[in-house]
Amino acid sequence: MSTFRPVFVIGAARSGTKLLRDLIAGHPAVERVPYDVNYIWRLGHESLNHDELLAQDLTPHQAERIRKQIAKYHSDSPLLVEKTVSNCLRVPYVKTVFPEGRLIHLVRDGRDVVESTYRQWSAPPDWRYITRKALSYPLLDAFGYASSYAWSIFRKQISRDKSSSGTWGPRYRGIEQDLSDKSVLEVCAIQWSRCVQAATEDLARLPADEQLTVVYEEFVDDPETNMARIANFLALDSVPFAAVLDGTTVSRENVGKGGRTLDRQQLDVIMPYIEDSLQMLNYA
Repeated sequence: MSTFRPVFVIGAARSGTKLLRDLIAGHPAVERVPYDVNYIWRLGHESLNHDELLAQDLTPHQAERIRKQIAKYHSDSPLLVEKTVSNCLRVPYVKTVFPEGRLIHLVRDGRDVVESTYRQWSAPPDWRYITRKALSYPLLDAFGYASSYAWSIFRKQISRDKSSSGTWGPRYRGIEQDLSDKSVLEVCAIQWSRCVQAATEDLARLPADEQLTVVYEEFVDDPETNMARIANFLALDSVPFAAVLDGTTVSRENVGKGGRTLDRQQLDVIMPYIEDSLQMLNYA
């Protein structure tokens, strides 16, 4: 067992997971892993071309390597919060590595997520973030993944064809094939749906006291109430979260942005891929 209680924010990319992680980490009893650390979770599986790692394929040695690397971000606080968006594709794997972990599932309207992901897919790399993150790489342990990540960024920089310049975000099984015969917008829609379907189904199998669902739209409408729910779930004093929220802007300006920004033709393209997941999450 760890010397800290691990907390994992689970959610599809562009669902607000970074915001939620940082708000939770504002509590004096919580530390954070400041980056998505997919390379740590993939230790021992660097050659796989997807992120859907299976618990039965995890060896005790691999689990210990992951725990050791995650623990490097902990000093002395009781809790450590981490969010890696690809973890929504492998919740049982995460729980096998950290059986004592608590999981907070953040869900957001897929239309808004797809719009945001679509922009992110073609956005230029954030070199400051990449540099800071690269300095934290366990290079000797994850050299293969580091090389693959660097090559992906290089391809994106030199290619004008998004379908041949690598992928962005969680890599579900078959994403490369989909990108070869579908548009990037369609792949973004499939990516969100696969992520929320996998996370929702896997989390439903966990005991109620080990997982909590937070709805993004409800959260930005009433962050105080939702942070109190999270504090209760994590057995934390909720009072410090009031100061955290006072110093942070939580806005609902991006709620509904997908419907405002994507045109009718684009919405018609993505809806067949996401409508079942929207209904599952009570958005339809």
